[in-house]
Amino acid sequence: MDRAAPGDVVCFSGAGMADADLVVRKSGTEQAPITLRGAGVAVRSVQVKADHVVVDGFTAEGGVGLQLQGNGLTARGNTVRNTTTDAISCDTRRDSLLDHNTVVRADGSGILISGERITVQRNDVSGSVKKNSGDADGIRFFGQGHRIADNIVHDISMDGYSDPPHPDCFQTFDNSAPSTSDITISGNRCTGVGQQCLIATAVQAHQSHGIHFVGNICSIGASQAVLLEWFPDVEVRDNQIGGTKLERGISLMNGSVNGKVVNNRFVRGGYPFFEADDSSKPGLQHQGNTVID
Repeated sequence: MDRAAPGDVVCFSGAGMADADLVVRKSGTEQAPITLRGAGVAVRSVQVKADHVVVDGFTAEGGVGLQLQGNGLTARGNTVRNTTTDAISCDTRRDSLLDHNTVVRADGSGILISGERITVQRNDVSGSVKKNSGDADGIRFFGQGHRIADNIVHDISMDGYSDPPHPDCFQTFDNSAPSTSDITISGNRCTGVGQQCLIATAVQAHQSHGIHFVGNICSIGASQAVLLEWFPDVEVRDNQIGGTKLERGISLMNGSVNGKVVNNRFVRGGYPFFEADDSSKPGLQHQGNTVID
């Protein structure tokens, strides 16, 4: 790997790398990335500290998963299991891709992204747990311009803990993390998760704003599927929302102004489609929401 040059493909095979922690420090270019091709090879972890690197087809188990730091990075077709921290973490200034990975039983979040313009698509995340981490979630996101689409997040439980986690499919917050804006979350399926489908909270006077939550399917265990606090300019549109404990579909609180709650389908109903406190009512639009069996 130290001899790899832009455009090179480094191939891995065999059964002798299960205890290996691969570290990549050589960068490719936008036109000629360096590709690490695993073809299912088992390792403990892969860490990338470089630009324009592709990590393709590894099975990472028991270590720190896939940790990506740099620009123009891609993780595609990997399986990450039983990690000691967040399974796939991507911290990039611009333009990275997490595509078609499978994550099982991360300690913390299945996928965590921070930076600008990261696409997270067609991944399967399940079974996150709380051990050394403070929580157990599906996908956490921070930063600007991300697209989170066509993922499946499922089966993250609160059971079996003396101090249970608060499992959510999609979560962001800016009290201890960068502000978040201009995010699209679309076409995802969230099922069997103990708490919210989306929770977005902020404290930095509306530095965080702007989420398009569109066309998702949510079946969760919380009293609401979407919880917004101090988070303005959020569109919740064309989603299917259900859950056994729902008391409301969407909750807008503490200045989550200019919200849109439009054309959502609420399974079996019997609860308000949304609730907004007085500080969140300015600019609120709502129409076309219906109940389905």
